[in-house]
Amino acid sequence: MSSIWDIINIPLGWIIKISYSLTHNYAVALFLFALILQIILFPLGIKQQKNSVKQASLRPKEMAIRKKYAGRTDKPTQQKLNQEIMELYQRENFNPMGGCLPLLIQLPILFSLYNVVVSPLKYICGYSAEVIANIQAKIYELMSAAGTAGYEMYEAGKAVRQIDLITKMRELGLSNFVDGSGAAITEDALPNFTILGGAMDLSQTPSFTNFNLLLLIPLLTLIVTLGSTFITRKLTYNPNPEMQNDISMKIMNLSMPLLSVYISFTIAAAIGLYWIFRNILGVVQQLILIKLYPIPRFSEEDYKAAEREFGAKSQSKKQQKQGGQKVRSLHRIDEDDYDEPAKPDDGKPRLKDGVDPSTAPQLKEDDRTPRKSEEADVDSGDSDGKDENNKK
Repeated sequence: MSSIWDIINIPLGWIIKISYSLTHNYAVALFLFALILQIILFPLGIKQQKNSVKQASLRPKEMAIRKKYAGRTDKPTQQKLNQEIMELYQRENFNPMGGCLPLLIQLPILFSLYNVVVSPLKYICGYSAEVIANIQAKIYELMSAAGTAGYEMYEAGKAVRQIDLITKMRELGLSNFVDGSGAAITEDALPNFTILGGAMDLSQTPSFTNFNLLLLIPLLTLIVTLGSTFITRKLTYNPNPEMQNDISMKIMNLSMPLLSVYISFTIAAAIGLYWIFRNILGVVQQLILIKLYPIPRFSEEDYKAAEREFGAKSQSKKQQKQGGQKVRSLHRIDEDDYDEPAKPDDGKPRLKDGVDPSTAPQLKEDDRTPRKSEEADVDSGDSDGKDENNKK
C-alpha cells in the first residue's frame, strides 16, 4: 500500500539504488547520495545566502529605527517600531522568512531517507508488497519449523523492518526465497549493509548493550554536529549578534548535537552516517557561498548616515555619563525623537517650515498701517461703551 511519502521516498530510493550500483559499498553510496542531494538543493542554499546578504545590507537602517525608539518598552511604541521595520522590509523587497525554506526541506528528506533505509526491499530492490509479505511468511515458516527463538515476530500481519528481513534471509539461505518472477533471490539483488569487511552493519542500531564499532557513529555524530554548528554560525549572518553569548543560545547550540546523538541510538546506523556526511557537506557549501556572496560590512559612518536618514538621535553626553536612557512618554511619539531640519548652507535666516523671508509674500503698506477712519471707528466704539457703563 503506497502512501503520500512515496512521492519523496521513491525518487530517493532510486538515487540510493544508482549510487549503490556504482560503488557496491553502502557507506560510499550514502556519501554519494548526500552529495547528489546537496547539489540538487544548492540553488536553495544560494537563495538563503542572498537572503542573508539582503538582511545584512539593511542592518544600518534597521538599527537606526530601533535607536529612534530605544528606551521605551510599552506596547504602542513597540508596535510602531515593528511597523516601521516591516515597512522598511517591504520597501526593500526583503522577506525575513525567505531563508527558512532550505531548513524546512531537510526535515522531510531525513524522514524519507529513514523510510528508504529501513525498507530496502521496496525502495531499492523494487519488490511489491505481495513479494515482501511472502518473504516474511517464508521466514516465519522456516524459523518455526526449526524451533528458532523469536519466530513469532515474523508472523503474517506484524510490522517488521525490511532490513531485518534481509538479515534473516541471509541467515536462512537466499535460495529459500523468490522474487516476483518466481526466480530465487541472489546476493547481488540485495543491498549489503556491512562495511569494513563486515565489522560494521549499517542496518543495525548502535547500542551499549552490543559493544562494537557501531558506537563510533553516535560519537562521530556528536563531534561533527558540534563542529559544523560552530563553523556554520561563524560563516552565517547573525541578525542578533548580541545574543551570541546569551545563555539560552549556548544551551541551544549544545542541545541540538546532543539530540542528534540520542536519535542515532534509536535508528539504523545508516541514518547517523548520512547525517555525518550531510553536516560535512553543509559546511563545505557554506564556505563556497560565503565566497560567492560575501556578507557586507559597514563602517560607523554608514550607521550615522542611516541615523540621519531616519531621524534617530544619539544620547547626549550627560545621558551617556549617567549611563541611562532618557525617560520618554509611553503612549505617544516624542517630538524630540526626530532631528531638527538641517540649517541652510548659505547662512540666511529662515521662517517656519524653512521659508526664505525674501521669497515670502509681502504685505502692502496700506495693509500694515490701520487707516484713520478705522481708528476713529475704534475710538468711537470705545467711548460709546464707556457712556453706557456710566449711565448704568
